[in-house]
Amino acid sequence: MAFKLTSAAFLAAIVTVGAAAPLAAAPAMTKVDIAAFDPDKDGTIDAKEVETAAAAAFAKLEKDKDGTLDAKELEGRLTAADLKKADPDNDGTLDQKEYVALALGLFKAADPDNDGTVDARELSSPAGSALVQVIR
Repeated sequence: MAFKLTSAAFLAAIVTVGAAAPLAAAPAMTKVDIAAFDPDKDGTIDAKEVETAAAAAFAKLEKDKDGTLDAKELEGRLTAADLKKADPDNDGTLDQKEYVALALGLFKAADPDNDGTVDARELSSPAGSALVQVIR
């Protein structure tokens, strides 16, 4: 079951990132949950780890092997409006580059202290939850 971000939280993420940022929000994360995206086990997620997780999530979701994710393959991670905002070429799908860019934008929104990492507290924010929804 997907939880949707409020319009205000979504707008804040877009303004913070300066680009389209979706999403359906995931449940709050804990330190134990960070481990799934934290191969260096430092207790935080950095941009490289987000890129890796987003690419893996893309590969897992991309069932028809056409190189893109459509609304059905996204399995409720994005609303139709959010998909449109994250789709710069307006083809109705996200390729891996667009999907990773979306995740990185959410990462930036989830890192309000701009230290280049997201910790458990930051992941429990609306922007962090949206990030998790995309990389899980």
